[in-house]
Parts: sequence; structure tokens; C-alpha cells
Amino acid sequence: METPKRLLHPLAVLYSLTGNWHLIVQFVKREVAGRYKGSFLGLFWSFITPLLMLSIYTFVFGYVFKSRWRPTSTSHIEFAVVMFVGVLGHNLISECLTRAPMLVVGNPNYVKKVVFPLETLPWIAIGTALFHMLVASVILFAAILFWQGHIPWTVVFVPVILLPFVVLVAGLVWFLASFGVFMRDLGQIMGIVSSLLMFLAPVFYPLASVPPRLQAVIMLNPLTFVIDQLRNAAIWGVPLNWTGWIIYSVIAYVIASLGLIWFQKTRKGFADVL
Repeated sequence: METPKRLLHPLAVLYSLTGNWHLIVQFVKREVAGRYKGSFLGLFWSFITPLLMLSIYTFVFGYVFKSRWRPTSTSHIEFAVVMFVGVLGHNLISECLTRAPMLVVGNPNYVKKVVFPLETLPWIAIGTALFHMLVASVILFAAILFWQGHIPWTVVFVPVILLPFVVLVAGLVWFLASFGVFMRDLGQIMGIVSSLLMFLAPVFYPLASVPPRLQAVIMLNPLTFVIDQLRNAAIWGVPLNWTGWIIYSVIAYVIASLGLIWFQKTRKGFADVL
């Protein structure tokens, strides 16, 4: 178990990732391979699913409902592509948060029988979710290229935007993985929380369409800033809002640090409960 001095180190969150990097990569590979093991198309399903999603969004919102993200738009595919960016951001946090309560509970052998760095479990879950997001992003950028004829240079900011988001998710997963050991109903609750995060973020609607008095509430959603910046960088060609990014990064790292401290402080009781 880590000493309190180690836990309070300013780079403790970073050390939890880099110190076990090879182990995390191996487990992510195993999880990705295991998810599609035995299926006829195997890993190809990771491409088929987002492609079908984008096709359905385009047909339903573009051709059936004739939805437009911008009043001046005449494109059938625009609404689907813009919405798809929000869906990808939500899928990343949703997959991690819904899995979090069972990360420790579902791996009792790591707690009781072997010496295993339990703090890596959130990184493994995040790595798997990032893989699926990466695959879906290939479909997204192909759609953007087809629709606009080019991909804006600001797309280089996408990894920068995701960095603090991933750190924030890691902190939340550490909290939830610990609470999930002692509160078995948490897994059911997170399904509801995931839905709330989606509908209280500008996934299916632009932030400008929200009444001004409610926009402050929407901005408290950790997805809002990330989705807005991802759309600016990947679609609209708008550079990163560095001031907002710095503030978001600081908050994310503080939450991650507290989550790691809480997880490591409570892990001594995991074996007794499991």
C-alpha cells in the first residue's frame, strides 16, 4: 500500500498511470480482444457499430425530421455529424462510470490472492473506452471529410481537449470503484446518472438553444465544455479555448488526486467486504 507521502505527491495521479503503463496496455488489449472473442466478425464490430449509429442518425435526423444544427444549414448530414461528436464524448464517460462500481467487486482475486496495483483498474477501463472512441472517430472524420470536403487543421487540438477529460474520468472512477465495494446498488444508480449527463449536456441540442437562466446548470456538466471544444476543433475549425481548458484541467486534476487518495485509503477494507 502506498504511504501517505506518496499519495499526497503532486504527480501521484500521473505515477499511477506511468508506473504501471505496460501492465495497463496488456490488460486493455486483453479486454478489447475478450469483448469480441467468439463473434463471427470479431474486432470488425468496433467499426460496424459506430458506422451504423452515424447512418441511423443521418437518416432519422437529417432526412426524416430534417433537423438542422444551424438555421442556415442545408446539409442533411450536418446534424448527425455534430450530434455524433457529443455522443462519442458521452459514450466515453458513460462506459467508464457504469463499469466503475464493479471494477473491484468483479475482480476479487486481485484483492485477496495476488499483489496487484488496484489503482490501475480505472486506467484499464478508460483505455478500453478510448479504444472504442478512437475507432468511432475514424468513422466520424470520414463523415466530416465527406460532408465538408476537408478536415480543419484545428483537429490537432482533439487529444489536448481529451487529456483533462480523461483525468477527470479517472478521478470519478476511483471514487465509484471504492464506493461500489460497500454500496452494491451503485451500479444501478450509475445508469440513471449516465442518462442525466447525456440529456443535461448539449449532445442533441446546441447550448444556445437552452434558456439563459438554465445555461449555467448545463455548464456544470463535465461533458459540456469538452463536447463544445471537440466540435469547435473537429468540425468548425475554431482553436481551443485555452483559458477554459486550463481551468477545466486544474479542476480535473484536483478531483483525480482526491479520487486516488480516497481509493488508496479505503482499499484496506476491500478484502474484508469481498
